[in-house]
Amino acid sequence: MTGDAVLDPEVVDQLRALSQASNSGLLARLGASFARDTPARVEALRTAVADGDAIAVAFNAHTIKGSAANLGAVHVVEICKQIENLPALTEAGTVERLLSELELQAGLAQSALTRLAESDG
Repeated sequence: MTGDAVLDPEVVDQLRALSQASNSGLLARLGASFARDTPARVEALRTAVADGDAIAVAFNAHTIKGSAANLGAVHVVEICKQIENLPALTEAGTVERLLSELELQAGLAQSALTRLAESDG
């Protein structure tokens, strides 16, 4: 996989194969689910960080990471891992930078999933 790829090509190939085998618009549904759920999870993550709620931070980062991993959104996964591994008393600028990068990468992944679904149809 190249470092610049938004989606892991191996995961994309697996998703295409599943979609073709089921002939069910799977890619469109997965992309729509990611587009619907991820912004709300990122916002919940921001709120948890602002509130200092370590349990909610871990839960939301882990949930986003799992969804992203299933879709091959490698950069989103990596950022969520970094957030999960932050010490409790991390500098606010570090957390904000990671959250901003997470929003950017989630948007890029969403666009890539949309293009993938369109090419599948």
